Amino acid sequence: MGAVVETASHTWPCPSCGRRVPLRAAACHCGMTRTRAEELAVAASAAPVRPVAPRRAGGRAEAVAAMTRDVKTLLVAGAVVMVAGLGWLIFGPSRPPSTPAVLGWVDQGPPPAPKPTPSPRPPFKLPWWK
Repeated sequence: MGAVVETASHTWPCPSCGRRVPLRAAACHCGMTRTRAEELAVAASAAPVRPVAPRRAGGRAEAVAAMTRDVKTLLVAGAVVMVAGLGWLIFGPSRPPSTPAVLGWVDQGPPPAPKPTPSPRPPFKLPWWK
């Protein structure tokens, strides 16, 4: 990013809240007065600029130490639930249960084979002349 070019402006920056306040206003909405803001700007420009030290990446122990007890409890509970779920998926039931009926319909399978019916016997013996 390039350097910020200061031009004639109709506002002044509030160092407290970061708003741009019109020149006709003596104070910002947050309560900072223009004279106090100008004093802070002069003091900031006179102070030597110290380079900011880059943060180390890593610091796992610092991150854990910064957590509250309830966050640590939630993390441990989440880890236990995940391990239990993976264990159930791996060592759980080997075959799925039967499929439940959908809208009350159950497939009964193929119909049973029909029983052979005997040929009908007439009430008298044929041929009658024998």
